[in-house]
Amino acid sequence: MPPRFCTSRRPWFVVGLLVMAASGLLASPAFAQLPVYTDSLQSGFADWSWGTRNLAQTAVVHGGTAAISFEPDGWAGLFLHRDAGFSGAEYSAIELWVRGAGSGGQQVTVAILSGGSPAGSAPLAGFVAGGSIPAGSWAKATVPFSALGLPASGSWDGLWLQDATGGNQATLYVDDVRLLPNDSPPPSGGPVTVSVDPALDRRTVSPHIFGVNFGTAAQAAQLRWPARRWGGNSVTRYNWQNDTSNKGMDWFFMNVPEDNPDPSTLPSGSASDRFLDETRAAGGEPILTVPLIGWTPKARQKDWGFSVAKYGAQTQTECTATGGAFWCQPDAGNGVRAAGGNVTGNDPLDTSIAIGPSFVTAWMDHLAARYGTAGNGGIRWYALDNEPALWNSTHRDVHPEPLTYDELWTKTRDVAAAIKAKDPAAVVFGPVSWGWCEYFYSAADDCSPNGADHVAHGRVPLTQWYLRQVRQYEEQFGVRLVDVLDVHYYPQASGVALSDDESAATSARRLRSLRSLWDPSYVDESWIPDAVRLIPRMKEWIAAELPGAKLAITEYSWGNDDGISSALAQVEALGIFAREGVDVATRWVAPAAGSRVEDAFRLWMNYDGAGARVTGASVRAASGAPDAVSGYAVEAAGGLLRVVLVNRDTVQRPVTVSLAGDGSRGVRLFGFDGTNRLAALGSTAFGSGQLTLDVPARAARLLEVAPEGGTASIGTPVITAPTAGQVLDVAGVNLSWNAVTNATGYDLRLLSSTSGATVFS
Repeated sequence: MPPRFCTSRRPWFVVGLLVMAASGLLASPAFAQLPVYTDSLQSGFADWSWGTRNLAQTAVVHGGTAAISFEPDGWAGLFLHRDAGFSGAEYSAIELWVRGAGSGGQQVTVAILSGGSPAGSAPLAGFVAGGSIPAGSWAKATVPFSALGLPASGSWDGLWLQDATGGNQATLYVDDVRLLPNDSPPPSGGPVTVSVDPALDRRTVSPHIFGVNFGTAAQAAQLRWPARRWGGNSVTRYNWQNDTSNKGMDWFFMNVPEDNPDPSTLPSGSASDRFLDETRAAGGEPILTVPLIGWTPKARQKDWGFSVAKYGAQTQTECTATGGAFWCQPDAGNGVRAAGGNVTGNDPLDTSIAIGPSFVTAWMDHLAARYGTAGNGGIRWYALDNEPALWNSTHRDVHPEPLTYDELWTKTRDVAAAIKAKDPAAVVFGPVSWGWCEYFYSAADDCSPNGADHVAHGRVPLTQWYLRQVRQYEEQFGVRLVDVLDVHYYPQASGVALSDDESAATSARRLRSLRSLWDPSYVDESWIPDAVRLIPRMKEWIAAELPGAKLAITEYSWGNDDGISSALAQVEALGIFAREGVDVATRWVAPAAGSRVEDAFRLWMNYDGAGARVTGASVRAASGAPDAVSGYAVEAAGGLLRVVLVNRDTVQRPVTVSLAGDGSRGVRLFGFDGTNRLAALGSTAFGSGQLTLDVPARAARLLEVAPEGGTASIGTPVITAPTAGQVLDVAGVNLSWNAVTNATGYDLRLLSSTSGATVFS
């Protein structure tokens, strides 16, 4: 990275004055009502209903020009869902207007939803004057959340009205639906102290832990992902020459040509070339997956591994899976015989051609011509395939036999040696294991400690044995074939990874499961009957077998993109990677633009919207109640400190951050929670080394703490483009120190000041 100092070549930056506004910072927010339906759906609510309804009928309305008509028949439901959710801390009741057709008296249930399931429900009529939905006139129903048995600390994502009879009822009209604000103060838990000491537990934070798999070019340009991986099942057999991948079991073992604006230029301009271009243009380091499996698509056309005509009837085809889409192939089967059992003995040449190390080195020649060699600014990072112990399922059309210890090493040795011979500066990642079983056993062992392959190799865990082979090769030939131990980690507890489940039980389990990354006392809440302690376990194996190797976690997930517990888990995962010394991490996959999990990344990578990133050395941040509120701290060069707090609890917590030393230090505050997206939350200050603030339920906060003795913070732009040594008038205020972060993320350092002027260098 470039030096983090101001130069005359940095064209734009801003500097402003710290505003001490602790009272506004700590005050509870005042909430307004949230419209759900007024003439159309509002506030991000979407129609997830089932049954007959019309959200734009104009014949019968209460206010405005349109209202909802709904047929409460056969358990049908009018379901209005909001991805962003809503909470009892903000809202206390639903208000809606209803009108019955026919003789009225419709029997429907009103419910508040969490993760698609009712969190609380009751008959709607009980909230209407007279105890019944009137015929031919409008009546207001106000439904307190408390009357549905919902806690004030809860969070939910939808509401519905559902037929309660199972029969046929007359039309129900619904209009002017809104959530009413909660005017009560939020419930609060006990106080928590987070003690921060920059002198202890210092460890440099690798910038490459904030990476992702794939993602869009626009997002890469905006967020400047420091590491971006081209990986996954589909690239195991990617053919860089004809720009075609094979989807394996994910989609009918099918070759699918990548979108390409001009295939006539191939191999130049392939999807992989464009991915590398985008990543490098955004300042990121790409991780390029290269094949070990020995097969690649034979042509730039759709082919499939299990032809129905050739191998017989199968339980599913592309057409049955898509409901007969016009583009489907009825001959493309799933490889499972209609009579039972997998298709075996198929011909790999139906889709693929055999390849060896020369396929990879020819690709490297292409890349060197395009970008230069690794030692000359070109592509540096190469990953050896993807999850090889799953090949006999994910790619069983070409690799039906389970992987063994020896096959993994032989393929690693042959391809990695070819990579290193072609470009000694290349950095090789391996073995790219899928998870717990592959850490210890080959696929031939079927995750058993008594597997024959495991026993034959002295019961040494596969990963440890693999690192040992790399070291022995280096001792014999003087070349280290694998530089980075690369593993994947998907927590196995129910509902945690790759999931939209935001129920109370799953949310709590998701946040607890982060302990599996490091805590030897945490026994996994899954089929794994052990303490995973992923990071220290891998570091122990590295220390024992291949000292100096780096550690990468190039696939992981703590939930999908829009859940608040998933977003908080992402914040914590990045904090743990920083604290525990992971070298590279890339989430599967990049979060959707504008999502809550993107906010989680932004909290670390661009919290002020102007490029401010958390960089420097991780330091001690010890919480007195880590299961409720966790803390992470990183100190940058020059003393600028960032403290990240995560309130896992379902109630507000008063948090005191205690900072070693007793000076006064200015603070800017940023954060998000279940209702509010990432934003600046004002300024305050440490006094005598302490600062107390209320952290809402399920919320993340970042404190940007000025260096000791600092009294300034970024605010309203007042100056632009200084030159070295220039005296800058800042309205007569004496600034003793300031750290300013410009749009490219580098700190500009205020070196001296006088009353009314500051000098930059």
